[in-house]
Amino acid sequence: MRRINQIQAKIYQENERVATNSDRYVKIALLMPLTVSRTNASAMPLDQIEHALQGAYTALVRANHSQAIGDSGRQIQLILANQGSRQDASDRLMNKIRGESEAEHPLLTVIGLGSSVGSTATLVESLGAKGAEEERIPMVGAITSADTLTGKPGFWSVSPGNTQYVQAIEHYLSARADLKSAVLVQDVNEDPYTASLAAGFQTRLTRYLHFPPQTYHGGTLDQPATANDFAELVTNVCTAANDREHPLDTVLYAGRMTDFGAFAQALAVKRSCSSRLTVLTAATGFASARRFRPVIDHAKLDVFFASPANPAAWTSVDARVPGSVGAPVPAGFTEFLRSYKAHGFPVEDLNDGMAIAHHDALATAARAIRLGTDDHEPPSRADLHDRLSRLVLAFKVNGASGTLSFPKTAQGRAVGRFIPIVQLGRETQPAGLPEKFTPYEVR
Repeated sequence: MRRINQIQAKIYQENERVATNSDRYVKIALLMPLTVSRTNASAMPLDQIEHALQGAYTALVRANHSQAIGDSGRQIQLILANQGSRQDASDRLMNKIRGESEAEHPLLTVIGLGSSVGSTATLVESLGAKGAEEERIPMVGAITSADTLTGKPGFWSVSPGNTQYVQAIEHYLSARADLKSAVLVQDVNEDPYTASLAAGFQTRLTRYLHFPPQTYHGGTLDQPATANDFAELVTNVCTAANDREHPLDTVLYAGRMTDFGAFAQALAVKRSCSSRLTVLTAATGFASARRFRPVIDHAKLDVFFASPANPAAWTSVDARVPGSVGAPVPAGFTEFLRSYKAHGFPVEDLNDGMAIAHHDALATAARAIRLGTDDHEPPSRADLHDRLSRLVLAFKVNGASGTLSFPKTAQGRAVGRFIPIVQLGRETQPAGLPEKFTPYEVR
């Protein structure tokens, strides 16, 4: 918590500087879990909270002290709104956010929004669709990928949707002639992220699915998953792997990263699969599963995940060698990295993608705020709804994860960016990629 508190202090100091030195400033709220439970699992672990704050602070300073994210004449304060360890979406919290707005210094947008959980849809509805038009607050999600949020009033996101993630995985599979037979492993809890990811797998990858879906009830904040929860499931997985007609080689994992260690542990204990299995999944932050590497290796798994960013590759010495990492380095990443390192943040903290995602969420909001030409009056929230959908062509967002565009046809999701396929543990040189493989581009 000490390092998190230090970043929060930096944000408060920047807010004080803005209030003292500028009479032309507006507010953006960063809504996400900022604390964890002492006794139970939390919606977001401390390291990811820290990294998200690093990225948001980097974007805040770039926005206020340079022209990198539009005209810095309109300064920005960043208001921290803590959802707590369970991603609170209560009316009390929503009203607290609205209460931060002032006539001369309005709170124009909310960024972040945490993970795609059941309460995320509640807060998107509360902030973006309820009340009079001037009361509705536009939002820019950082890691929210559930397809059920796409197209919601007032919702934009720098994260790909799960449909886009699955399209990236389909593109990858088309280049892997050795992967032919898959099974879906799905968390059947009421979870919009896992449900829409599973639906995408079943819709677009039917030709690979030769076995019935294998379901489990994932862990909750009160009761984490254990290897025993996967015991019957992995028996079926290994039976499929030993099938003579269509031997299983691929697992399409539609579950939370927090459950993946238990799944891998169950496979490691079973150890009856005759060959290595490839696991394909998608999420910002799945790189944090590297802490399960010993058990993943023991279970004979090669784990790949679709991600909005591949910072480990982009910061490697091979990143500028064509075809060496399977993903082009975004045009805006170098300047972001220079600013990020200038604050003393460790480069390895970028690897889970949280800093990049939250930087790009704030950069998108700031770019939209500064799109107007009125130098005197701050824009209204209704103005911002319109401006977010005008972030195209000459007004694209030069983000760390790519050059992001938000045409109305994209229903709030960023386009014009690549979705890398990253291998857990071999982020800079993934195995199995064809020479000069180019990842899927969202258009």
